Amino acid sequence: MTASDLSSIVMTVGVCQLIIDLLSNYLVYKNDPYKRSIRTMERFKGKFHKAEADLLKAEKHRKKFDRAKGDYQGACADVARRHFVPSMLTSLFFIILLRILGTEHSGKVTGVLPFVPYNLVTRVTARGLDWRAINMESLNESTPMHPKQAFSFFFVYVLAGVAIKYYVNLAVGTRPPKGADGGISTVMESPIGQSVMRSMGVDPEDLKMD
Repeated sequence: MTASDLSSIVMTVGVCQLIIDLLSNYLVYKNDPYKRSIRTMERFKGKFHKAEADLLKAEKHRKKFDRAKGDYQGACADVARRHFVPSMLTSLFFIILLRILGTEHSGKVTGVLPFVPYNLVTRVTARGLDWRAINMESLNESTPMHPKQAFSFFFVYVLAGVAIKYYVNLAVGTRPPKGADGGISTVMESPIGQSVMRSMGVDPEDLKMD
């Protein structure tokens, strides 16, 4: 595989992430429902901090604090919920893209590492390579490099996902604000989420980390 092929894989991942982020911004994050959800969250956040300060002064403000906390958690859950669907669809898309590109480059050596990785690392770097189809004696005669230095398409895809996707999303995408950045756990911690869990026979206290 040539350097242009490697660049093509990396560019495909980056461009796809860019398009997804732009579509998410246009369809979700720039629209009024999401903006209202953010404003509601900020409003309840202010009330929650005020109630928290009042509680430190006197225990009689406990009910006010609990109510403000519940409202704030509910608002955070609403914002997190609006991020859930785009995130889920993005993950699904890149799984499909992995299968498509993986089929195209199945069994091929994509490149060579400048070092010999540990056996545990080769499970990632050499995933998808068919060692049975390689004549090890001929390979050792034709090149001084160790066969374990070869890496597959999967390794390039993982690196592109860790680096390119992250920085494209950081530059163009819309990330959930602090308080709503816990994903599904933010929804589960809200009063509505806990009510749903109880209705399903799950005690929210059992899911809390000590």
